[in-house]
Amino acid sequence: MALFTDADVIILDDLLQFETTLVQIASSHGIDVDTKINLATSALADKLMIWLLDVGMSDPQWLTRRAIGLTTLVVTPPLQRWLCFASLSRFFAEAYNIQLNSRFQGKWSEYKQQSQEAGNMLFLSGLGIVYKPLPKPAMPLVSIQSGNAPAESMFVQTAWADPSGNEGALSPVNGLLLPANSSFTVAMAEGVLKAPPAALGWNVYLSSPAGSPTRQNTSPLAIGSTWTLPATGLMAGATPIDGQNPDFYVALSKQIRRG
Repeated sequence: MALFTDADVIILDDLLQFETTLVQIASSHGIDVDTKINLATSALADKLMIWLLDVGMSDPQWLTRRAIGLTTLVVTPPLQRWLCFASLSRFFAEAYNIQLNSRFQGKWSEYKQQSQEAGNMLFLSGLGIVYKPLPKPAMPLVSIQSGNAPAESMFVQTAWADPSGNEGALSPVNGLLLPANSSFTVAMAEGVLKAPPAALGWNVYLSSPAGSPTRQNTSPLAIGSTWTLPATGLMAGATPIDGQNPDFYVALSKQIRRG
């Protein structure tokens, strides 16, 4: 699972699962979906921070919570749904205010209600926390060089890994078109100085247009090192873990404000 502070935790594709016509409505009414997602995420971030500060010692990181913010908060399924419904509620609120269309008003009310219900579900399930966060890395750096690989399209992603085998969310994709008789190297954009403290190293994942990403290293690569496509080509390695699972769930007091 991604961390709350990772980039693009919620994207347009997540909202399209609930509203397939979102792109058409956004285009015809001049609504920026990303802006609505960012506004909803920011508003919920404030509420989540208040919740964590209110629970005190029930949060294992309460002594440092103000300093670390939400960097250790995991986007569990209830939290992801809350983010989606809050974003959709803001989207249809603007659509209704632009055109005063009763259909949009109905959607606004529907998603506002679903957002409240998702928030209540998160309240019941608790907030997922990791002790040692592995944030989503930036897009990896790729450099093409001479080699013996055939011409093909390739998609490169990376992820931070810790000594316990945990792995953070995958980076954005860096796509490249390899010419014939070539190879390439991959490096983490963060280098050494910006590597997360919990990271032991990093993993590299490759995929072709027809396949899913698979890990190309058997053990984590050293921080600051590069990876080069071997002469033997791609390895049928493991699939991504898809982020960290919570180490702990913070139970929220019944006295915490829900609204």
